[in-house]
Amino acid sequence: MEGSTSPVIAPEPSGYRVGDLVIDVGRQRVTRAEVEIPLSQLSFDLLLVLARAAPNLQSFDQLMERVWPGLVVTPETVSQRIKLVRDALGDDSHAPRYIAGVRGRGYRMVAPVSSLSAATIPGSSATTQTGPPAESARGAALPTLTGHGVSRPWLIAAMATALLVVAVWGLAQYIHTRRASTSATTAASVVVVQPPKSIAVLPLLDISPSGGNEYLGDGLAQELSGRLSRIPGLRVAARTSAFAFKGRREDVRTIAQTLGVRHVLEGSVRREGDHLRVTAQLIDASSGYQVWSQNYDRSWQDLLAIEDDLARSIIGTLQVVLSSDLAGRIAQAPTEHLAAFDFYLAGLAKLRQPTTAAQLGEAEGLFREALAVDPRFALAHAGLCECDSIGYERSQDSALAARAEAACHQALALDASLREVKLGLAHLYAVTGRNDQASAIFHAAVREDPSDVDAYIGLAGAYEELQRTAEAEGTYRRAIDVDPGYWAAHTAFGNFLFHHGRATLAAQQYQRVTQLVAVSAPAFNNLGAALEMSGDFEGAGRAFDKSLELEPTRSGYSNSGTVYYFLGRFTDAARMFRKAAELASEDHRVWGNLADALYQVTATRPQAEHEYQRAIGLAERRLGVNPKDAVTWIQLAFYNARVGEPSRARRCMARALELGSDDVFVHYYAALIALEGGDTAAALVALRRAIALGYPAQLVRAAPDFAGLRDNEGFQHLLAAHGP
Repeated sequence: MEGSTSPVIAPEPSGYRVGDLVIDVGRQRVTRAEVEIPLSQLSFDLLLVLARAAPNLQSFDQLMERVWPGLVVTPETVSQRIKLVRDALGDDSHAPRYIAGVRGRGYRMVAPVSSLSAATIPGSSATTQTGPPAESARGAALPTLTGHGVSRPWLIAAMATALLVVAVWGLAQYIHTRRASTSATTAASVVVVQPPKSIAVLPLLDISPSGGNEYLGDGLAQELSGRLSRIPGLRVAARTSAFAFKGRREDVRTIAQTLGVRHVLEGSVRREGDHLRVTAQLIDASSGYQVWSQNYDRSWQDLLAIEDDLARSIIGTLQVVLSSDLAGRIAQAPTEHLAAFDFYLAGLAKLRQPTTAAQLGEAEGLFREALAVDPRFALAHAGLCECDSIGYERSQDSALAARAEAACHQALALDASLREVKLGLAHLYAVTGRNDQASAIFHAAVREDPSDVDAYIGLAGAYEELQRTAEAEGTYRRAIDVDPGYWAAHTAFGNFLFHHGRATLAAQQYQRVTQLVAVSAPAFNNLGAALEMSGDFEGAGRAFDKSLELEPTRSGYSNSGTVYYFLGRFTDAARMFRKAAELASEDHRVWGNLADALYQVTATRPQAEHEYQRAIGLAERRLGVNPKDAVTWIQLAFYNARVGEPSRARRCMARALELGSDDVFVHYYAALIALEGGDTAAALVALRRAIALGYPAQLVRAAPDFAGLRDNEGFQHLLAAHGP
C-alpha cells in the first residue's frame, strides 16, 4: 500500500550460544569449548530450529514441517532424532541440560540461548585466521587391539555395494561433504581413450533456497548412474570416481578426460515446498558443446517420473539401442511411493560416507521409514541388510547377523535382479565367513562392471579370507587404480597390509586416508594402530588422542588402552578398556583386553578370571556365526589357557592353526599360550614364526607378556636377529 512502510526483518544471526554450546549457522557446526561435536545434517537442523524458537515450545507438527519439509514423518521420527541429538550432546532426558520434552506435545530448549554475530563466534573467520577443518567423507576400517598384542584390523572394509559405499568401522557423523579426492589428472598429462557411448553422471547441485536437499541431488545421480550402467554398450564412469568432482570447479573436458568418458551429465535440484525443479544438461566433452538440456518443473510427487525421463533422454541422445526387455527394466521404478524413495535416498546418503554408530542408526531408521510406506521396496530391505551387516561386524552381536540375513533374503525374494541386492548379500556372506559365496558374487560384479571399485574391494577381502593372498593384494591394488581418490580403497588395502605384518606400508595407506577424510576418527585410529605396530608409541598415542577427540569409539579406547598396556600403566589401560566395553559389550575382544590388564596386577588378578570367562562366552557366540574365524579361535584358546583350561586351549589352538596357518596373530597368540603352559621352547618357535610373518620384533621386545623371557638366551638371539 502506498505510504506504508515495510516491516523491518531482523537478519538471521550468524550463530547461537546454547548453554556451553555454540551453533555456527554459516559453517553448519556445533562446538563446545571450541571442539566440534559431530552432528548429521538432520540433527543440526533440528537443534537449530529449537535454538531459533527458544524458549518457546515447538510442537511435533512444527518440527516435522521445519526439519522434514514435504516429507511424511511421524512424531516417533522426531523423538528418535531428538534422542540422537541428546546422545551427541551428552544430554539426559530425565535431567535435561539442553532439550526438554513436553509429553505428547513437542520439545523446547531449556538451556539459555543468545544470538551471536560472526565476530563473536569462536573459531569463525572473523575471529581467527585459521580456516575450517577439512571436510571429508569415514573411513573406514578400525584395527582393534587385544591387550598385549595387536589383533587383526577390525574392518568393515568397504565391501559395499552401490548402496553402501563403505563398510568399515564406519564413522564420521560430522562430515558434511561426502569425500575428498586426489587431484584430478589433467588432460595435458595423460591421454585417455574416450568411447563414444560413455558417460559420467555428476552429483546434481542443491540450489534450494533453504538447502537440505543435497542427499536428493546425490541420490538422483547415483540412481541414474545405476540405471545407465545396466545398458550393454554404454560405459558409465564409477560413481565413486564421478563423485570425486563434487564441489570442485573443474572444466568439463578435464573431468571427462580424467574419467575416460565422452559425455558428462551435470545439473541441479531446487525444491521449494511441493515444487521441484531439476535442471540437467548433457555435454559432449570432445567438443565442449551441450548436446541436450532439459528443465523439469514438476510437483515433488513427480520425482520418480523425472528420473525415468532423464534416463530415456540420455539413452535416446546417445543413440543406444535397447531390447524391449532391457528397456522395460531400465524404465522400471524401484518403488511407486515417492515418500519411500525419499527416505531411501536419505538413508543411502548416510551409508555413502564412513558412518558413525549414530549415522548407522539414522540410516537404519530411514530405511525402516521407507518400508513403512512401501513394505515391498527391495532396495530399502537391502539397505537394512547392509546396516545390520555393518553393525554385526562392529559389535559381533549375533542377533544383528540374523537380522541382516532376514533382510537380505527379503530383498532377494522381492527382486533378485538388482545389483545392490546381490552385493548386499555378498557383503553379508563376507562378514559371516561364507567367502566362497561372497567371492563368486563379487567376481561376477566386477566382470559386469569393471569400474565398480567397491566390488573390487569386496572381492579382495573375500580372497584374503580364503588365503588367496597374492590375488587379494592384486585386487586391492586394482581397486586403488580404478579410483585413486577413494578413501575406502586405501583403508581396505591398509587393513590388508596391517594384517600381513607390513605395518609401515599400512601406515602410509592410513596416512593417505587422513588426507582424504581429515576429520574422520577411524582414519586416525587406523593410523595409530599401524604406528603402534611399528613401535612408534608416541606417534600412535597422538593419533589415538585425535581419534577420540573426533569421536569416542570402542576401538579408539581399546587402542589407547593398548598404548598404556605396553607402557606398563595397567590401571590406566584397564580404565580405557572399561570405556571400550561400555560401547561394545557384545565384543569378546574388549573383555579380553580388560582381563589382560587386570591379570598384570596381582591385586586385580582374581577379577581377570571373571572377565576372561565373559570373553569366552562371547567368543563362542561369535564362532557360532563364523566358525572359520582363525583369530577368534586363537583368542578363545588364549582365554582358556588363562583360566586354567589347557585341554580346551589346545583344541581351539589346533583349529586356529588349521584355519590360519599363515596368520601372524595366530602364531603370536600361540606363543602366549605356550608360555602359559610353561613350554618356553614352543613359545620361541611360535614367536619366530610370527616375526617371520611380519609381527614387529620391537613390539615383542616391549610386550609385558614376554617380560619373563628377557633373560632367555634364545629370546635374546631371536630379537637380536631383527634389529635393536
